[in-house]
Amino acid sequence: MELRRLKLHHFRNYQELDISFNKKINIFIGNNAQGKTNLLESIYLLAISKSHKTYKDKELITFTEKYSRVGAELMKDDSVIKLEIIISPQGKKVFINDVEKRRISEYIGVFNVVMFAPEDLNIVKGDPSYRRKFLDVEIGQTSPIYIHEINQYNKILRERNEFLKLAQQTKKIDYHYLDVLTEQLAKLGASIT
Repeated sequence: MELRRLKLHHFRNYQELDISFNKKINIFIGNNAQGKTNLLESIYLLAISKSHKTYKDKELITFTEKYSRVGAELMKDDSVIKLEIIISPQGKKVFINDVEKRRISEYIGVFNVVMFAPEDLNIVKGDPSYRRKFLDVEIGQTSPIYIHEINQYNKILRERNEFLKLAQQTKKIDYHYLDVLTEQLAKLGASIT
């Protein structure tokens, strides 16, 4: 798969950008704070539907603007694939060939990237959670089922932790409900490992 063209509209410090890429190699040079990292971030966003720098999508919208649009044209086996993400205060919409995808898992995996930034040194030096997150992103690009299962696992884990916290505060515990959550976690955990 080859990234042929990238279009940015109100993305970070870019009001408008329409750039075509060389088939072999592309080098971005410039002074600090000119948008080189933002350009790479937009490519990562197109692949993963999330930024590698922030969890707040609104930070991706140019200051004073109402929305941001990031689009790309990819070439795969003599076919053009168009990807687009629109970010607004109401949320995020993703499109493949002008068709909106309701589930992110239908979108992720069309365009695969590996991003390695200075903060990613935590994968090696830091807490194991960094390694898990990195692997989740990389595996998720090739397996929509994995994305669904890891999201379900994290949702049930949060629910179980909240339940245990509440049980500790109230000194009451519903062991049957705890067993159900634990069983669901075990099944999903076995599937994603």
